[in-house]
Amino acid sequence: EQSTGGEIDEVIISRSLNFPRVTSLEGSQGNWFKHFLRGKSDNRTRTIFIDERARNEQERLLDSDDFSYRDPLYEDDCVPMQKWQETSFPICNMMHELDFYGKARSDEFRFWAKGGYNQIFYIDEKDKKDDPRLAMKVLIWGTEYSDRNFDRVRRDGLILERLTKSPYVMDTYGFCGFDVLTPFVDGGTLSSRLRDWRRGTLELAPKKRLNIATQAALGLAHVHDIDGEGMSSVAHGDLKGQQYIFTSGGDMKLGDFNRGRFLRRNSTAPDTACTYTIGKNDAAFRSPEEYEYLPQTSAIDIYALGSILYEILTGKEVWDDTDTKKAQRYIRKGKIPEIDKKHLNSDDPVDVALRGAIDMCYVFDPKKRAKAADVASYLQRKLSELPEE
Repeated sequence: EQSTGGEIDEVIISRSLNFPRVTSLEGSQGNWFKHFLRGKSDNRTRTIFIDERARNEQERLLDSDDFSYRDPLYEDDCVPMQKWQETSFPICNMMHELDFYGKARSDEFRFWAKGGYNQIFYIDEKDKKDDPRLAMKVLIWGTEYSDRNFDRVRRDGLILERLTKSPYVMDTYGFCGFDVLTPFVDGGTLSSRLRDWRRGTLELAPKKRLNIATQAALGLAHVHDIDGEGMSSVAHGDLKGQQYIFTSGGDMKLGDFNRGRFLRRNSTAPDTACTYTIGKNDAAFRSPEEYEYLPQTSAIDIYALGSILYEILTGKEVWDDTDTKKAQRYIRKGKIPEIDKKHLNSDDPVDVALRGAIDMCYVFDPKKRAKAADVASYLQRKLSELPEE
């Protein structure tokens, strides 16, 4: 709570007989805070400790123009690629109607899994005939309630909403705050299936693997052509096998755009996109420009697609036998992971097709990398050339 004079009032929790957790934010109670710190407060009053960092953040709020929480859409000559990038359509009322407390008591609402950014909760709407099972994706517990993180969910929700037309991207029912509501899918991730195949506990015939590779490329192609203009206004930013999820019917869908970016148009050259950077790039499946922290475009997703195709070809994650930091140095220098002799020298048409697609993706210069649509078209053509089983 802030006073008219710009000073930060103290936060007091008053304990009464009937309501032991009544919060008072009135500045007139400020002396109680000081007495409490000196050990002179009576046992009916408790305080919330506000550390120096939190105080500084609150003081900075006095001049809201000082903040640029989210990635700016307007900056110099850069403007939003599309008007929808500035919009928001939260469905908070519908979220409240789901009755989490009641469903938790009947085991219709429960924790399911956790990812890098999110915790996933299972919801069963038994009174709904269509899609009764839902998934609630929530930013992981402890995530800071910042404008940047609210915008992270807004981007995720908007991208999913715009791509409900695609059969290769996860459907959605909407978002609110830190939450995104989607259909529940429990067929596992692409990463888990490839791991089981590598261990010999799951059979993936060559044609099936090429079909999976084609779906992966088609999902990305639809993301990059979200507006149907052939010019991407979205970058996924974290494309890997864990982001592709299988439905119970066997369809594979791409989801999770928490790390996604809205691309902007250069107003002085409308046919070109402005670049961006992401502050922290982990693992060893990303593009050279990401590990160099150079200006980036949606071409980073193409390089990451190459890493997925590499795993579909060989059964191994890229650089699986190399220290991560060393692998990142190799990538920055333009080195690519070696393909084992078995798959490198194979004349199996599936192996040949996958090697060709990888070559389209693993190009050092992002401007010379293939488009997602070109990779998808190539794989579709190779898949159609295989004999019927």
